[in-house]
Amino acid sequence: MVKVYGRPGVAAACLRLQETYRLDVPLLLAVLFGRISGRELDSTAIRTLDDACASWRDQVVRPLRNIRTAMKSHPWMASMPRVPALRESIKASELNAERIEGEMLEELLKALPLAAGDCTVTALAELAADVLDIGAPERAERIPPDAQLIASACIADQPD
Repeated sequence: MVKVYGRPGVAAACLRLQETYRLDVPLLLAVLFGRISGRELDSTAIRTLDDACASWRDQVVRPLRNIRTAMKSHPWMASMPRVPALRESIKASELNAERIEGEMLEELLKALPLAAGDCTVTALAELAADVLDIGAPERAERIPPDAQLIASACIADQPD
């Protein structure tokens, strides 16, 4: 998952989807990783994974993100010399919390049945759309370009 996130354009695409559609980035990457790893995933399995990590995301990850972004958007906080270091510390905690969520999801993926057939970019893009449905079911595009980019990056990361 970390390897895919590091591919060109993926991190920025994930952040745009997070901001636009309230995407849970660790969930998206875990679902795509799970399918590439040969696990059977559908909208029901995705909802189950989401339910399993929802309280962690809502009680830990998002509050850390809210604090970090609030610190960035208030001018008086930016003018205080020690605030940038505190903000970076909160950012590191947020990223660590997302890694823990990813680890939880990775363990849950192991229990899913194996999938039949090859994994395609189209199939991954559809799974990405299913993940986006959780936070933004009414969005205009089923598969936004950023979701397509991430799906393509996952396939590109696979050995021949």
